[in-house]
Amino acid sequence: MEQTKTAVDKTAQDFTLTAQQALADVNNAGQTQSERVQQVGQDAIADVNTAKKNLDVAISEANTAKSQLSDVITSAGKVKADLSEVITQANTAKTKLDASVTNANQVLQSLVAENTSAAFNIEELRSENFNSQEILAGVADLRAYLGLTADDIVGVQVDYKNKTFKRLAGAANLSKGADFDKFSMFGGRKRCNVADDGSIVAWYGDADYKEDGSMGQVMVYQPKFYYLVCPVEYDPIDTGIGYHLRKANYYVSEKPRAGFRLHPAFYDASGNEIDYILDSAFEGSIWDADGGDGNGAYLMNDEQVMNTGTDKFCSIAGVKPASGLSQNLTRPNVEALAQNRGIEWHGDLIKPVSARQMLMIIELGMMNTQTGVGYGVAGISDNSSYNCSSLTGSTSELGNGSGKATQTINTKGDTRTTETANERVAVSWRGTENPWGNIWKFVYGINIWGNGKMEGGQPYICSDFSFAESKNSGNYEPAGFTVTNANGYISAMGYSTTCDWLFIASECLGNSSLPVGDYTYITVNLNGYRIARLGGRWVDWDSAGGFYWHLSSGVGTRYRYIGGRLVLIPTKDSAVYTANIAAWKRK
Repeated sequence: MEQTKTAVDKTAQDFTLTAQQALADVNNAGQTQSERVQQVGQDAIADVNTAKKNLDVAISEANTAKSQLSDVITSAGKVKADLSEVITQANTAKTKLDASVTNANQVLQSLVAENTSAAFNIEELRSENFNSQEILAGVADLRAYLGLTADDIVGVQVDYKNKTFKRLAGAANLSKGADFDKFSMFGGRKRCNVADDGSIVAWYGDADYKEDGSMGQVMVYQPKFYYLVCPVEYDPIDTGIGYHLRKANYYVSEKPRAGFRLHPAFYDASGNEIDYILDSAFEGSIWDADGGDGNGAYLMNDEQVMNTGTDKFCSIAGVKPASGLSQNLTRPNVEALAQNRGIEWHGDLIKPVSARQMLMIIELGMMNTQTGVGYGVAGISDNSSYNCSSLTGSTSELGNGSGKATQTINTKGDTRTTETANERVAVSWRGTENPWGNIWKFVYGINIWGNGKMEGGQPYICSDFSFAESKNSGNYEPAGFTVTNANGYISAMGYSTTCDWLFIASECLGNSSLPVGDYTYITVNLNGYRIARLGGRWVDWDSAGGFYWHLSSGVGTRYRYIGGRLVLIPTKDSAVYTANIAAWKRK
């Protein structure tokens, strides 16, 4: 607006100068043209005045427009302030909405987790064949936790935390040994001679019963039983899976009862319930199909000439247990040698092993088997050139009973000694010689696997008899808890409802006496597969025992101090199966 006024003023000045110049020209030109020039000047001045008037009008209009523009700018500022307030309120609302969405997502995740957990619990209930009557009975009857009272049920309470034990139900006033003979799962254990087709051809005490292999393999008839594990106190494995079992009641019964289940050892290859299995009486040796005069012979001194295609795994007295000193006696090869006897024969398996463990602690009233039965062959000096285990058969005098041998023969190469010291003689629990000590025994049907973030790994249990070394899927099912992440003496067993029958450590803070008194070896933060062996060897002293697990050996391991055992899982309702049951009942 000011620039326009300046331009008009300049125009007026120009007109004035022009007029003045014209007047000057007129004066110079003379008086003859003065009137005409004067008229021109006046006309110019009039034009300037008109232009000035018009300019004043334009300036007035411009001022009016400026005033209106100022009002608009003021209004726009107010609108801007109002809009800023709205934006601030919107941002506040958005922040609150974001927080609500975050909370909603957290609630959703929690609901999903709870739903998954609920679904898992439902599947567990289904898998355990619970029905509504059993659930209602369990709610109404707390005897499972307070202690069942029926005389035909025997049990033990193991307080891992306080290192105490208490006999329960029908075992309350009993002592190990003869007091338990009236229960078939204990007193019904009988040594017997078994042919390759699974037929029992003689029993301990019969005139024709032999333990040298001439009447077949020496096995122990184990009647079926039902079991119940009641977890009284337990807490989560914080850095793993499942629970530490702190206090539990273990029960067994000859017959089915509400809440009890048939022990998983008593199912045949088709999943049928069976009335018995046959455990080996002695640690495994080998029958050489090409030995002797060419018709076969037992290898008496662990000669390293095994042929997995034709040789057979054995259970007889008076021989050196087989080892992997130089031959490839791996866990799968023990199974292959057993299978050469027949399809029902196997290397020792995790389910029969666990059945023996459960029966032992209930009868002994404790978990330290070295204290309850005997030290075992665990104090023999070592010689790294040999398999230093002692010969089988020195507990033959005990028959179907438990205890320790009077003397045991040990050999190291050509050196033969007769041992009588407590820590150098064989032991037997109800016909099974050396469940611990003398030589490690492979256990099949269990793999340990971890991904580096599962402590010592998780056990995977084979659900049938199709065994594999490096497998953790399909027929190899997770046990539901992780193994201890430190070597040491056991202080707690792992627990899950899926594998409540399994005795493997989840924590090792105990000592050589209590609560278990046995050691466990693992691989810290396991990443990969490991196999299982049990019991210990001739030089393991008080680490050895019925729960002494070595879970840190890789797939394919064989060594001079590792051997195995036999077990036979019969086929339900076969002619041999039926005849064996009838023969046992007569005994």
